[in-house]
Amino acid sequence: MRELLALIPENRRKFIKFLCENDAPHSLSQISHSLNLSFVTTRKIAYEFQSLGFVKIYDIGRAKVVVQTEKLKEVCNDIS
Repeated sequence: MRELLALIPENRRKFIKFLCENDAPHSLSQISHSLNLSFVTTRKIAYEFQSLGFVKIYDIGRAKVVVQTEKLKEVCNDIS
């Protein structure tokens, strides 16, 4: 699994690593600020991972909140 992770672009690796280290739900703006990525890049990555089934994105007010799915938790366990 680590070999596959090495093939993923850096921004997506940082996104996965952040979600694996932080179980709590985070808004897209919190994630983009923590990873020093633009909001647009973070949103694009989040929607890609949502289409793959790794995260769910909920609208809470004006914020979009990213929550891990069981599929991503399994990947996190395989990586660590």
